[in-house]
Amino acid sequence: MDNTDVKRRLTCILAADAVGYSKQMGQDEEGTIRVLSAHRAVIDGIIAYHHGRIVSTAGDSVLAEFGSAVDAVRCAVEIQDALKTRNDALPEHRKMLFRVGVNLGDVVVKNDDLLGDGVNVAARLETMAEPGGICIASSVYDQITGKLNLGFQDIGDQTLKNISRPIHVYRVSGAMAPLKSEASTAPVASVPATSTSPATQHKSTLPWAIAAVMAVAMAGVVWQAGWLGGKPAPVAVAATPAAVAAAPLVTAPVAPASNAVVMQTTADTERLRAEAQALREQAKAELEKAKAQAALAAAKPKVSTEPAAPVRATQVATVTAPAPVAVPPPSPTPPPVAPQAAAPTHPFDGSWNVNVNCPPHEDGAAGYAIDFVAIVSGGMLRGESGTPGEPGWLLLRGEIQPDGKADMVAKGLIGDSKFAVNRVRKGTEYTYPVKAFFEGTQGTGKRMRLRACTLNFLKR
Repeated sequence: MDNTDVKRRLTCILAADAVGYSKQMGQDEEGTIRVLSAHRAVIDGIIAYHHGRIVSTAGDSVLAEFGSAVDAVRCAVEIQDALKTRNDALPEHRKMLFRVGVNLGDVVVKNDDLLGDGVNVAARLETMAEPGGICIASSVYDQITGKLNLGFQDIGDQTLKNISRPIHVYRVSGAMAPLKSEASTAPVASVPATSTSPATQHKSTLPWAIAAVMAVAMAGVVWQAGWLGGKPAPVAVAATPAAVAAAPLVTAPVAPASNAVVMQTTADTERLRAEAQALREQAKAELEKAKAQAALAAAKPKVSTEPAAPVRATQVATVTAPAPVAVPPPSPTPPPVAPQAAAPTHPFDGSWNVNVNCPPHEDGAAGYAIDFVAIVSGGMLRGESGTPGEPGWLLLRGEIQPDGKADMVAKGLIGDSKFAVNRVRKGTEYTYPVKAFFEGTQGTGKRMRLRACTLNFLKR
């Protein structure tokens, strides 16, 4: 090996391999290749989204490197979650499960290839994982502890084939990494598999306590606005920090939600926040109007309602008319000020052309492409194609983070059954999550469920 072409670096390696691939190839080569290609399109898209680099592929295996252990494990979890969704829609004999192993170690770099002990350990960890599961080395576990909302099963030191030293291994038993959204999004529950230390247990209860307090506060806002029925209170009382601190901690576990449900919850929360803001603005305007009326009333002369003292007959008095009281004219109402267009507050605000391209599916569904325009305001994207309630309608919405990462959800109604997987009937409602990344005036995205569709964004 020429030392001038070789260098070393510390990196995080992800190794993935299909289970029972050779057996399926022996039974149906063409069908197995179609399923593998569709799975690989999903895997490659998720790796790219998490800033990974695919080092090599051989048949049914994938080897990728990441600069961050957190990104590598989050990528592994999302791969298994996406493949489970795809497999659930396939016949039993078409299902294809993957094992995943992740290791953080020193590797030898030659050109674009990675060699050495760090790569070998990742490959051996993959063989220890259960079908549809993930195994990680303790070097990875040490880096992600407290950073991902996952459960782990400590299976201790393991002797790996052709590895000279024992490796401490953990199985990932949680099923979902937290989404990057505002604090209003409910935290996702982790699934602990083994006993944890008291400190760890204390940390795990904090998200639920915070979620409980936020749920109570949000319920109050909803009731005050009259969205849940009943008579709204005349005055809204803001929760004080002391009241929040005094709220009891609730540690009851919450079942993990799917990506689509979490993203729908985020969208509904944004809608409620916008409506609450509108109510606050209306209340403020009413208050200003009441103040103006009170000031005008105070400026008018007061007329006494008490009876006048009787005049005695022996008194001779000259009645003098009271001097007129000058009443200041009411202050003229200032002319309305035309609202000025607010400057964009988000790097991706503006109008975008969106193209959704879905290739033909292995079950015979025809491919299709949809073009429409989406508007991004305050980082929130919303685009629509077709007429709401009619077949062929599509609505895409979600939040774009300032760093370009975006979690979206698409929903709509099937326009023609020939374009639908499993030939579902025309007008059937569908929903699927989309992960995208924006940079400058362009963006790309992937459909994360059922079929491998790509989305392209171009700023107008």
